[in-house]
Amino acid sequence: MRTPLAELDRRSFDVVVVGGGAVGASAAQHIASSGRTTLLVDKGDFGAGTSSRSSRLLYSGLAYFSPDHALWRFAYRPMDLLQRVRMARLSMQCRTELATTMPERVSRHTFFFPVFEGGDYPGWKVDLGYRALGLFGSSKVPLAYRRLPAAEAASQFGLVGLMDRSRLSSVAVFDEYQYQWAERICLDTMLDAERCGATIRNYTTVTRLDPLPGGGWRVTLENPACPGETATVEAGTLVNTAGPWADRLLLKTSGPVPQKKHLVGIKGVNLVVKLPDSCRGTGFEMISSIGQPFYCMPWGDHHFFGPTETIFEGDPDSVRVLPEEVDFIISEANRALPSLNLTTNDIVYLWAGVRPRTTSEKASGVKSLTIHDMAAEGMPGALTVTGCPIMTHRHAGRMIAARVAQMGKPTGTPTPLSYAAKPMPGDGPLSPERLRHAAANEHVETLIDLLFRRVPVGWTPGMGLADARQAAETVADLLGWDEARIASEVEAYRRFVGENFEPSALAARAGSSEVAA
Repeated sequence: MRTPLAELDRRSFDVVVVGGGAVGASAAQHIASSGRTTLLVDKGDFGAGTSSRSSRLLYSGLAYFSPDHALWRFAYRPMDLLQRVRMARLSMQCRTELATTMPERVSRHTFFFPVFEGGDYPGWKVDLGYRALGLFGSSKVPLAYRRLPAAEAASQFGLVGLMDRSRLSSVAVFDEYQYQWAERICLDTMLDAERCGATIRNYTTVTRLDPLPGGGWRVTLENPACPGETATVEAGTLVNTAGPWADRLLLKTSGPVPQKKHLVGIKGVNLVVKLPDSCRGTGFEMISSIGQPFYCMPWGDHHFFGPTETIFEGDPDSVRVLPEEVDFIISEANRALPSLNLTTNDIVYLWAGVRPRTTSEKASGVKSLTIHDMAAEGMPGALTVTGCPIMTHRHAGRMIAARVAQMGKPTGTPTPLSYAAKPMPGDGPLSPERLRHAAANEHVETLIDLLFRRVPVGWTPGMGLADARQAAETVADLLGWDEARIASEVEAYRRFVGENFEPSALAARAGSSEVAA
C-alpha cells in the first residue's frame, strides 16, 4: 500500500507533484514514464476534489464556437478565432482519445440543443458550429449531428416532447460521451503512474515550501491524521496541480510569495432528479435565462440539472449548495421542461464543486489550460497549472511533462505508460472480491474512499448508505479496522453524504427512524 511518511523523510526526487486530481495524476504518469523519479501527494484522497464534482461530460467543445460578439467581428479578432478553433479541435481530439482507450469508463448518449424562435442561436448558426466540430471528429467517436424539425424530434425523443413547444422551432441532435465514473479515470491514471515508478501518497499535506540555495525545493509534508508526524523531501522541480487550492499552496513558500493571482474559482451546483422513463439516456445543452450554459445530463435511471456559474473565493473544502442556487436550477429546469413542474421535493441528491479557471481580464477567468512558470515570480523550478478540465487532463499531462523535461534530466529509466482502464475483479461493485481488491491494492484509507472513488456506489441514488456497514466489515481485516473503527467509518460516511449531498435517501431514513422510535 502507500509508503509510510517516515520512509519518505530526506529522500530526493526529480519532481514533486502536489495535487492528486486528474491533471496531477496525468502529470505524474507522464513525468514518471519519462524516467524521472516522481513523488505525488494530495492533502485528501486522489480525485476527491474538482475531478469528482464536474459535469461528467466528455464535451464536444461547441461552446468555443459561441462568441460574445457577432460573427463578423472575427475579421477584427483573428487571434480569438484561432484560439477558439484550437480549443474546439483539442476537445474533439481528447474526446476521441479517451473514448477509444478507456471505453469501459465512458458511455455514449443522444443529446439535444433546442433551437428557439427568435433565440440567440438560429438554426444556421447551430449547423455551422456543429459542422465545424465535425471536421475535427473521428469515425470511431462520431458526433452524428443532424437537425430535426421540432415535431419530428418530439415524436422520436421523450425529452424533447417535454420542452416548450410554443417556442421550439427545431432541435439539433448529436452524440456526446459521459464519464460513467470520473474518479475512477483519475485513479486508473494514478495507478499507472505508480506502475511507471512514481511514489504516490494521499492524505499528505504540504506545510512548507523552501527554495534550495542551488536550485530546487525542500517540501515539508505532514500526516493530517497525526499532526506532528512530518517528513521533508527534496526535488529539482515542483509541479503545483492543486486545482482550486493552487494559489493557497503557493503561500506556503518561505521565499518570495507570489503576488499574482493565478486562478478564479467558479462554483458549480448540480441537482439529481428522476425524469420519466422515456427520457432515459438522453440529455440536452442550452443557454439559461441569464446567458450561461445549462444542461440536463443522463445519469443512469436519473438525470441531473445544472450548473450554476458563480465566482467562489472561499476555501474549496467549504463549498456547499445554497438554497438560492437550488431555486435557480429548479426554475431553469422548469423553463426548459415546463410540463414537469419540478419542485425541491423531486431532488434525489445534489452537489457543488469549484473549477479553477485561469485569471484573465474577465472577472470569471477563462477556460484555458495555462502552465505558469513561477520563476518569473521568484519561485524558479516551480510550475503552477490552472484552467484544465478533466476532459483535457492527458493533454495537460503531456504538456507538463514536456515543460519539466526542459528543467532537468531524468535520473531513472523511462517506462512505457498505459492509458487503458485498470481491470477490477468481481461481478459487481459491492462484490467482496472487488471491495477487497480495492482495499488491498488501491490506497484506500477511509470508507468514503472505497465507496465513492474505488467502487461506483456513492453516486448511486441511495448513495451507498444502506451498504456502508457491510462494505466496511468486508475490508476491515485488510485495513486493520476493529469494531470501533468500523462504526466510526460508517458514521463518518453518513455525515459526509449528508453534509455534501443532502440526499432524499438520508432524509427518508431519518424519518422512518423517528417513526420507529
